[in-house]
Amino acid sequence: MPTTNAAFSPNHRVGPLPKPPQQAAQDAHVLIIGAGISGLASAWFLQQQGFSVTVLEAANQVGGNLQTVKKYGCQWERGPNSFINNRLAMAQLIEQAGLKPHLVRANQAAHRRFIGKKGRVLALPTGIIDALTSRVLSITGKLRLLMEPFIGKATQEESIAEHVKRRLGHEMLDWLVDPFISGVFAGNPDRLSVRAAVPKIYALEVEYGSMILGGVAKMKAKSRHKKLQQQQGIEPLDAAMMSFSGGLHQLPEVLAQQLGPAVELNAQVDSLTYSPEFGYQARSGDQIWQASQVVLAVPAPQVARLIDDLATKDEPLLARAKEFLQDINYPAVASITMAFEKHQIKHALDGFGCLLPTKENKQTLGVLFPSSIFSERCPADQHLLTIFIGGGRGQQAMTLTPQQRAELVVSELSPYLGIKGQPLWHEESLWPKAIPQYDLGHLHKVALVDEVLSQFPGLHMRSNWRDGVALGDCVENALVLAQTMSQEMVWDKT
Repeated sequence: MPTTNAAFSPNHRVGPLPKPPQQAAQDAHVLIIGAGISGLASAWFLQQQGFSVTVLEAANQVGGNLQTVKKYGCQWERGPNSFINNRLAMAQLIEQAGLKPHLVRANQAAHRRFIGKKGRVLALPTGIIDALTSRVLSITGKLRLLMEPFIGKATQEESIAEHVKRRLGHEMLDWLVDPFISGVFAGNPDRLSVRAAVPKIYALEVEYGSMILGGVAKMKAKSRHKKLQQQQGIEPLDAAMMSFSGGLHQLPEVLAQQLGPAVELNAQVDSLTYSPEFGYQARSGDQIWQASQVVLAVPAPQVARLIDDLATKDEPLLARAKEFLQDINYPAVASITMAFEKHQIKHALDGFGCLLPTKENKQTLGVLFPSSIFSERCPADQHLLTIFIGGGRGQQAMTLTPQQRAELVVSELSPYLGIKGQPLWHEESLWPKAIPQYDLGHLHKVALVDEVLSQFPGLHMRSNWRDGVALGDCVENALVLAQTMSQEMVWDKT
């Protein structure tokens, strides 16, 4: 799903900062730049650990790409549509922030997923046995799949496409993995690093020598762990698809409310400097904030801009880190939501959505069925669709007007879903820089950035350009940061 870029003015440089007032800094004060979910969750967890925090957000609202719209008697998301209940950090945040009563579980039908193949809509298999009986793969593709446990390990970094073709065959790549990657990254599996983008998949080969055997072992271990939790009276995470009654924006909205005056909107950070004497100093217009530690919770290009004023003895290495950050690709994605009367769509829409593999030669990446996933998202006599176009393969569509894109996606989806006529209404959310792509070499770039910035004590980075793009990843990484910073403070005092 798409993610937004903070509204920073690029390449803005300022002169030296004046000496700040002495009371501006506290030993435990942390400045968080960016009020997307990474920034807000980091601030919230840090505050729970006893830190004083300030969050600076360039936009006039919090939440980044978590934006819920309520209009025309409908409710839909401009960005991510839901999250999976499989992270303890997310469960902890929801419960402690008082959001548990507002949780909404997806309908049972949402577990069913579809792909388009040769103009038809086919249900995606849910496991290996299901794949062997599915119409998605040919007999040849199924036989190739059974060879997977006998394939050796890779000796060098691979793209997702290379990894899947080598282990599972080209049909698995073309009809199952390719659309999955479109759904998660809106990306190109030929460019994405398997180790960086899908580390759990990569780990199956490393740890078990086989994706199939590793998957079976993981499922058994998960089942044992779930039984143990139940015996101990612990409510296990059920990996259910969830949202909130007020939509996903309810999460950042509540966090910001609880952080209160610590969150500053319309506060674009123009420069960030560091000195051993005053710590970090951030300027926004004529205002200056000072802190002992800083969390950069913004997209990679904005990190590159913000570190530009940090003084270092190794300018070439800092320049290389900035270059790596600027090179991280964020392809544009348009999210188009539209409503139809139910009789206008032949397909039952009894699932989560339908993804279109690259081999279908469409610019549309896929379509979600929000009114099937969650109840009461639109009038009972209507269907709500959210369609994604662009990403790693549909950039031609970005040259069209919003009206032309809406017409294009309807024309491309009509043969699959049986759409007749025009939508009752449609609205587009254009994300010029959507999801960061973890391309080949990504982990090397992140490691170099970490190495370069380690010379600045108390400088941290939390955003979806590293360590996972999912909502749960961002929250978990925020909790780990808060725990690490708290432990470091304890060590410093001993």
